[in-house]
Amino acid sequence: MRSRYLSLIVLFGAAALLWSAYLFSIQVLDPFNFAHLRRVRYTPRKEILIPRRGGIYDAKGNLLVSSITHYQIDIDRVAVNTWAERTSISQAEAFDKIATAISKNSSLEKANVLKRLNLGKKNTPIQISNKISEAELDKILQDFSKQKLPGLIQNFSSMRRIYSKGILAARLMGFVSEASNGYDPMTDSKSLYKLSGICGLEATYDKVLSGEYGWREIVLDANNNPMPYPDLHEKPPKNGANLYLTINAQIQEIVENALYEGVEKYGALNGGAVVMDPKTGRILALAGVSSEDLNDDPNKVRTKSNIPASFMFEPGSTLKPMSVLPALEHKLVKPTERIECGRYQVGRRVISDTHNYGPLTPRAIIAKSSNVGVAKIAERTGKVRLYEAYIAMGFGQKSALNLFGESSGIFAKLENWDGYSLHSLSFGQSISVTAIQMAAAYSAIANGGKMMKAQIVDSYRDDQGNILESFEPSVLRQISSKAACDTMLSYIQDVVDDGTATHIKMDYISVGGKTGTAQKNIEGSRGYAGNKYNAVFAGLFPVEDPRMVIVVFYDEPQHYYRFGSMSAAPTFKQIVSNILFMPDCDILPYNERLLQTSLKMPDLTGMNIQTAERNLNQYGFLYKVEGPDSASVVIDQFPKAGITVDKNHPITLKIGRSKAQDHKAVNAGTMPNLVGLTLRKALKAASDQGVEVRIIGSGIVRKQSLLAGSRISSESVCILEASI
Repeated sequence: MRSRYLSLIVLFGAAALLWSAYLFSIQVLDPFNFAHLRRVRYTPRKEILIPRRGGIYDAKGNLLVSSITHYQIDIDRVAVNTWAERTSISQAEAFDKIATAISKNSSLEKANVLKRLNLGKKNTPIQISNKISEAELDKILQDFSKQKLPGLIQNFSSMRRIYSKGILAARLMGFVSEASNGYDPMTDSKSLYKLSGICGLEATYDKVLSGEYGWREIVLDANNNPMPYPDLHEKPPKNGANLYLTINAQIQEIVENALYEGVEKYGALNGGAVVMDPKTGRILALAGVSSEDLNDDPNKVRTKSNIPASFMFEPGSTLKPMSVLPALEHKLVKPTERIECGRYQVGRRVISDTHNYGPLTPRAIIAKSSNVGVAKIAERTGKVRLYEAYIAMGFGQKSALNLFGESSGIFAKLENWDGYSLHSLSFGQSISVTAIQMAAAYSAIANGGKMMKAQIVDSYRDDQGNILESFEPSVLRQISSKAACDTMLSYIQDVVDDGTATHIKMDYISVGGKTGTAQKNIEGSRGYAGNKYNAVFAGLFPVEDPRMVIVVFYDEPQHYYRFGSMSAAPTFKQIVSNILFMPDCDILPYNERLLQTSLKMPDLTGMNIQTAERNLNQYGFLYKVEGPDSASVVIDQFPKAGITVDKNHPITLKIGRSKAQDHKAVNAGTMPNLVGLTLRKALKAASDQGVEVRIIGSGIVRKQSLLAGSRISSESVCILEASI
């Protein structure tokens, strides 16, 4: 019995020893090459699918911002080596085939791909590039499939925003940043990658643009190659919606070009403008620029503040129409009555005007921009009514745009008004506004008292252009009666026709508006900086049926240009003129504008110089005279007679001696430059040269018919156009 027991022990011990030796040889020595077979085990995995961020388009469907997706491609060199052995080619030949397939279907150089393939240990996966576009990846995949090349591993890498119009509307569009580095160590995937808007429209509409993540189930072999497997589930990503704006890219470009020119010309820190359709509340242009924007990195410009939405300024005299409107509405002032203006003492405070106007009608108070007149009208309105009117116009609150970084302005609650608030507010002090708020308020007046909801997005659309959600114009409230608003429109037209902005009057279209000049508040105090100003102009056109409201402002222009009439108003005129010149502008037919701004050049040759000058002055031409001092007859002209020219195009007259008779010699002098001088100084300078002048308007000389530097005679007449 004992021998049988020992035999069993020996037998089982020998079997165990033999089995251990077998397992050792299989697992360690691997005589049958089972290691490769172990590699074909399948690994299930869930891959996160990244949505494409939506694009941004203008009102005409022009692409402003889009996204490009980049992918990373790796090569599993173990799989390549195995394939090379199976097909009886060398590793170098296999690498060459792979490098050729990648380089011919992408922007990568073959030599660089080969360099990557041969880098380090040649039996580990290697990254080739992480900047492969979607189109390039498709071509590479097709080529690999066609040639049955092994080892290609592709993954989402990153996404980049493309700005097809450069820095146009850069501050409005805003900027994005990568919300993560794209790698989640918990899931070993790209699930965390996201572009997030950090400012501008990119931030305001980040959720709309971002889209929704998707996923799909995949099965990988040990070589990390996807394997076909039945019944795998997938949830496609939902790409971000595309924003279709109310912004017109062409008008936006016109506005920005004018602001860049103005910032440089007037030496301002910043410039901003808003163009709004008063009938719908749609923003057609929203621009803010600084002098350094053109030289800064575009991505840096996109991170800067959206000036028309965030920059607050005291509106100055541009608020006066809003201060007078409630008095007209409640019939607290008669259009024909005359109010004494010039100097007005309220307690210890003295309110004065730049001129001693004497009694003025409400129309003239707006046209001449009388502080005293507006303050007296505001007294009749009273604190409560004036406060309610300002609130109804949107001051002290954000607009319906709710843009990223938008300011609500500064407007004290009624209970916090002091004894000076009523008068100060009436002419635009003790209140800070944004350009958007001013544009919305003027639009309400232009729209018969209906304040429309400000709108900058027209619709959300999918990649096929189907509308997902659209936004129609809507009325927020009625701020005043149509009759009162129509009366105010006629008042602000007088500002341009016969007030502080006569130099921007246009023969071909009616324009209304209001100039404004405001000292900048010293931060942290109630005082004002003595040498820092904001220049503003708020206007609309055409007055009889307003189609656009434009607010222009400059932050700290040079002292000479601190008045809104000298900087913001000319920029407004430039913008209006260029908008009307747009081929698809239907406000004023293109041919009609050309016809009304152009005149046929009269035949002046043979005329006495005084007669020729009278002809040119009659039609408002600008001209200069060249020739010897003793000459007095026009012997040549440019442009020639019969040529159609813009009346602002300078005309050159060449004078000589008359063959028929002798004429008096002209003065041996030249016409001085009177533009920018006060009328008193201009009259003295002209008198010193013996030039007769005729004056249109009052204040500062804006235009002279006889150009500076041209010859003058004792009978020369120069027409001066002036405004405050």
